Amino acid sequence: MQLLKRLQITEWFRNQLIRKKIMFIYMPVVIIPLCILGFVSYHVYTEAIVKKTVKSVSDNSTLIITLINGMLTNTESAANMLTLNLNKVIFEERFTKDGEISDLQLYTQITNQLSYALLVFPDVESAAFIDKNNVVYGSNLAMEAKAELVAGNRMLNKLEHTNGSNIWFAMERRNYLVTSTEQPVLTLGKRIVNINTGEQQGYLILNMRESTLSAIYRNIGSIQAGSFIISDSNGLVVSALETNKVLHPLPNGAMKDWVLGTEQPNVIQPSPEGKMLLVSTDIKKLGWKLISTVPYNRLTQDTTKITQLIIFIGFICSLFAILGAGVLSQWIAKPIISLSRQMKHVNEGNLDNQLEIASRDEIGILASGFNMMMQRIKELLLNISAEQRKKREYELALIHAQMKPHFLYNTLDVIYTLSEMGRARDVQRTTKALADFYRVALSNGRDQISLEDELSNVQDYLSIQRIRYSDVFDFTIDIQPEILSCIIPKLTLQPLVENAIYHGLKTKESFGELLILGWREGDKVILKVKDDGVGIAPERLQTLTTAIKDQENQVGYGLNSVHERIRLYFGEEYGLHITSILGLGTEVSIELPYQTS
Repeated sequence: MQLLKRLQITEWFRNQLIRKKIMFIYMPVVIIPLCILGFVSYHVYTEAIVKKTVKSVSDNSTLIITLINGMLTNTESAANMLTLNLNKVIFEERFTKDGEISDLQLYTQITNQLSYALLVFPDVESAAFIDKNNVVYGSNLAMEAKAELVAGNRMLNKLEHTNGSNIWFAMERRNYLVTSTEQPVLTLGKRIVNINTGEQQGYLILNMRESTLSAIYRNIGSIQAGSFIISDSNGLVVSALETNKVLHPLPNGAMKDWVLGTEQPNVIQPSPEGKMLLVSTDIKKLGWKLISTVPYNRLTQDTTKITQLIIFIGFICSLFAILGAGVLSQWIAKPIISLSRQMKHVNEGNLDNQLEIASRDEIGILASGFNMMMQRIKELLLNISAEQRKKREYELALIHAQMKPHFLYNTLDVIYTLSEMGRARDVQRTTKALADFYRVALSNGRDQISLEDELSNVQDYLSIQRIRYSDVFDFTIDIQPEILSCIIPKLTLQPLVENAIYHGLKTKESFGELLILGWREGDKVILKVKDDGVGIAPERLQTLTTAIKDQENQVGYGLNSVHERIRLYFGEEYGLHITSILGLGTEVSIELPYQTS
């Protein structure tokens, strides 16, 4: 019975297609080792990476906290120094042999002491002294704004009940005793008393901006995808690289629960962006936590063990694969494998290879038919390529023939208006510029002209537009002389200049500037048309960028015409690139090969 079953299995296998036979042999040889490799490498790799990353992030966090503590200490030192200096100014130098100094002299001496402290301790962004009459002396005038809000505010009320020690207030935005109401500040307060008598004389306020804290950890760390956040004990973000997160609570979820509750220094938590490795370090002076977030799928260090394991298992798999391939090639499928290799070359676009016909059997007939088919396909592709190129040339020729006549009409209207106004000289210049423009645009039927001729054409065009829109824009042309002989398709720059005027500068509410640049980079010529107009909305910019790459869905007549003609004449690696910022302007770059003939 067992022998019969074996015979049935053998007969079934023999009747299968060669492709299936190869699959049945290779599947256990290749897939099983790869599964083992993937399983083992995943666990070893994950464990090594997490340990290394936690160590690296912890070291970075320690460095950041050391720097932050140094800044806090410097701020406290500034407060202590100012306490001594203000005592000297107020109590020792207030009275001279000529009598009491004036309020202006006192104001100058106090503000000088504040400014000097800011020079010695640059971490302090601003400082103010409030005397017992609620008069504010600031390191700059912005600190003295809204002085009516100072009297009786919560900071002074809290300082009033202290013995002169340094008191830190939470990170916040406020509209008094700050240089900017938009910037969050960390504030140090101190009650100033007479050193000799203990009599209260005022309060000292020192501000440190949040941006000073975030600047510390902006460039620290080797994990580029990671980020740092500083949170207080209530889960409020007091410092972050993304300014829109500052003074906002942490998002509800696993991360916030971990920050507020657990004592674990590191943990892996899910998030909307995927699993994140979180590492927490305490900033004990202020009761804050420095939280480092690292994407779990970006940890790519310390792969030596995994690499060695992969190489070893891959070597074993390759050895089995080579033995299996040798057996199959020699006894079963050598001609078929040869044909499949040629088909692979065909799939990759290589139609020049020919099969060697070594026999007259079925494989030889198949090889002969394959060779004949490849020859016919190459002939068909050549014919199709030539026809497509001719088609594109005819389409582009038609585009040139369909030049917008409204420019000619508008220019003639300008000439007519100028003649009515008696401006004969302007009529002459406009007429000459119009004639020169169309002389270069037509170019005796030539499709490509020198960059010098193209610039002359653009200058004629801009001269006419400058007369029409003298109160709208001005232009500057800065082209390296060495590239003026370079050959480019005609009407390459003019459509881009026209777009910049009509879609960028004309709709701008203020006077604009148009800039045309050109230089050489190796074997390439770079041309740029820049304007400081209204810019392009991100959705529209994405549509334009996609459209110039997609011949089926074209948007923007002038841009597509220029881009397609450059690609037709010089190749797929050349063309246009558009960048724009809404409200600031647009820049269109052109890449061309440096050719002088």
